[in-house]
Amino acid sequence: MALLVTIFMKGVPILLLVYVIIKILSLFRRRWELQALFRAFPGPKPTFLGGNSAELTGDYRGMVKLAEYSVQYRGAFPVWMGPFDAFLMATHPDTAKYILSGSDPKDEMSYSLMRPWIGDGLLLSGGRKWDRNRRLLTPAFHVEILKNYVKIFTASTHILSQKWCAAVEPIEVFHHISLLTLDSMLKCLFGYESNCQTETNRHPYIQGVYEVSDLIVKRIMNPLHHVDWIYYCSDNGRKFKRACNTIHLYSEQIIGSRRQLLQSEKPNSRNVDFLDILLTAKDSEGKGLTNDEIRDEVDTFMFEGHDSTASAISWCLYNLAKHPEHQDRCREEISSVIGNKRDPEWDDLGKMEYTFMCLQESMRLYPPVPNISRLTEKPIALTEGRQIPKGVRVGVSIFALQRHADIWVNPDEYDPSRFSKDITRSSIYYMPFSIGPRNCIGQQFALTQIRIVLAMILRRFHLSLDPDREAEPESTLILRSKNGIYLKIQAT
Repeated sequence: MALLVTIFMKGVPILLLVYVIIKILSLFRRRWELQALFRAFPGPKPTFLGGNSAELTGDYRGMVKLAEYSVQYRGAFPVWMGPFDAFLMATHPDTAKYILSGSDPKDEMSYSLMRPWIGDGLLLSGGRKWDRNRRLLTPAFHVEILKNYVKIFTASTHILSQKWCAAVEPIEVFHHISLLTLDSMLKCLFGYESNCQTETNRHPYIQGVYEVSDLIVKRIMNPLHHVDWIYYCSDNGRKFKRACNTIHLYSEQIIGSRRQLLQSEKPNSRNVDFLDILLTAKDSEGKGLTNDEIRDEVDTFMFEGHDSTASAISWCLYNLAKHPEHQDRCREEISSVIGNKRDPEWDDLGKMEYTFMCLQESMRLYPPVPNISRLTEKPIALTEGRQIPKGVRVGVSIFALQRHADIWVNPDEYDPSRFSKDITRSSIYYMPFSIGPRNCIGQQFALTQIRIVLAMILRRFHLSLDPDREAEPESTLILRSKNGIYLKIQAT
């Protein structure tokens, strides 16, 4: 017995050493494989330990550096995140169009941190499931459905306006706009009156969505928390798990209640909303979405349409505050179009052309989702003879692409005239909602809300910058400001 114990005690360290050696060799093998795959794509020289992460950070300096590299290394170049992990970064439209023209799935490594919340909805699903569910969800964004949401958007914006009328000090607008979009989303998704813009004691579902959004951003910024077992042992990890459970519980209750309502109510007794369409959609075989699929799509739409829309609105307000001459011109146009009416209406939105140009230019400079990624399911041939191999993670920097010096004159300047209807430009040069089969299914929903919110705010308030707190763009899941977006608000 003693002999067996002695052999065991001596053998364990040897086995551990062998395991460590095998693990190290496998990591170096992965490094050599990636180097071979990316041989045709020159790029900035990485350090061994840090890769390119020290200079290609998520802050504004790193994003601008990425835009500079987009000219130096045409098309795409490798970005190393350490000694053993790398992906291709595409920064030119001619390359991005090949990557985004197919239905390759999202890169799971980039988006996996959200899966516990949004499950296998449109953002993360692939293959037949994605294709089927995309077709089933498309009617939810039909123009006749969007028209029903106009009154919801105006009502939510009136709540914001009432709060801002009492403002004396500069306001951090992203927080306020985020609550506005969350309020609108809940009304459009569920027909639920949340009062989240005014109540401090929020409904558990509202608090859960707010906490999860914040905790995902914090997790992204902490590399150690990318390891699941470390994260879920942390205080933030436990909070995240509880918040996800709360969201899913209430989502399931709401879905169950709506199923019962659809069975008992009279047809055409109310406007159809997003949840109604999910519950009644049928594929070619007569099969609908399961409860889990509906929950995943609801949570996905909440994630994709909440803070990203808030980002687009907030950065547009920032740019108009920074350029008062454009702000004044927008205000004149809005007043002319709306006239004596209390609120903008559906037919007014297309008439506010200059305001829309200002929004487009803002989303060019500050795209709400600055980076997207794919995992190639097959090789992608590029025009210059190079090929992106199968099984490669590929990022597309929308931020760098929309500031590419080969395409845009003075790319860092805010110039709404770039989007004059007299100028013809390929859609691949401007893609804040992505392009191709996996583009943002809710982009018209978002644009409708953004145009209404901008019109109502600019009609009622004059905006100016807070000189003591300049915004600092930062790329997380969406484009935020590291120190907030503070504006002075004055009633007109």
